Amino acid sequence: MVPLEWAARAAGHEVRVASAPSLVDAITASGLPAVPVGSAVDLGRAARRDQDLASWHDHDRWPEGWPVRPQLLDERRLGLLEALGQRQFALAANMLDDLVAFARHWRPDLVVHDAVSYAGPVVASVLGVPSVSHLWGSPGLQRLEMKGLGDEPQDGYVRLFERFGAPVRTWPHAWVDPCPPLMGFGAADGVHPVRYVPYNGPGSMPDRLLDPPERPRVCVTWGATTARLLGAAAGDLLRQAVEAVAELPVETVLTTTADQRELLGELPASVRTEVSVPLHLLLPTCTAVVHHGGAGTTLTAARYGLPQFTVTRRPEPTLNAERQAATGAGIHLTYGELSRAAGPVKEIRERVARLLEDPSYRDAALRLAEEMRHLPTPAETVPVLEGLAGR
Repeated sequence: MVPLEWAARAAGHEVRVASAPSLVDAITASGLPAVPVGSAVDLGRAARRDQDLASWHDHDRWPEGWPVRPQLLDERRLGLLEALGQRQFALAANMLDDLVAFARHWRPDLVVHDAVSYAGPVVASVLGVPSVSHLWGSPGLQRLEMKGLGDEPQDGYVRLFERFGAPVRTWPHAWVDPCPPLMGFGAADGVHPVRYVPYNGPGSMPDRLLDPPERPRVCVTWGATTARLLGAAAGDLLRQAVEAVAELPVETVLTTTADQRELLGELPASVRTEVSVPLHLLLPTCTAVVHHGGAGTTLTAARYGLPQFTVTRRPEPTLNAERQAATGAGIHLTYGELSRAAGPVKEIRERVARLLEDPSYRDAALRLAEEMRHLPTPAETVPVLEGLAGR
């Protein structure tokens, strides 16, 4: 959401970013003004303790296209989506008193919210102003607030509105979608495509990355939140990926957070480790990327025309990886498929080698990057917001 927020400020509009206290530092580091609302929540601990979500991190593939064909999902998977929605309702409830109090004081003309941050549509309904749901790059609309991804809202979602006597809002006035059409499920009413502009946090460019690599440079990364969500279990798969790539005739660069690096222990001497280097500074120097399928990593790599090898553990990253691979620009395995292999490191190494040796992956990745470059920029999307706000 950061590039659109920047664009709105650059166009002369007032912007405030309201979120939990734990995100205040991340918001202010982006150069935006933060409004802390609610109390601190440890999402990693909650995710590991929640029995209803116990299977979220260990699964095989869900039916193809499930966000637009939820009738293909069995009862267990529909229950898992319902539990995810309930967790988001609890997070919204924690924020709402402070958020509504701030909004009544500040009087925004428009509320733009993360697609599953449900305090957003509630406060917009309380104020009687338009709301815009901002997607994060995964294919398909995010509709966890609806029973079975259908037309009827979950009871927990309805209660958020009833708490303030506000009309239930089950559809935003518009969607903003950075997922490129080649990875998506087709156009939908009220959805405004926007060019994905990478924002991977603040950071500096290490001098050593400025020198052209003597061999193909392959980035291995596993996202910023994996360690917090999975704990020590997050390190095993990342270590296997690093070891596999290090056996190839490439320059292996691991970019990770300090807490993830501690989980990995000793790594091959040839591996270069970069701690908290923003991906948009590193990936333009790379030939390919190996990662966990997060939307930010997937689209940042796509923006720079890189072939991708992904191993995913959750349905949403699996969806990202499947759709990216379907463009011809990548190879994807689920954690379940890899864990059943006789030699996981060998499986990863062979697929990354194929990604590097077959030029069709690079050609498809460049086509995807070209499509992304032709989508409207965040600056070109600001007039859409202005129109909704009546300005």
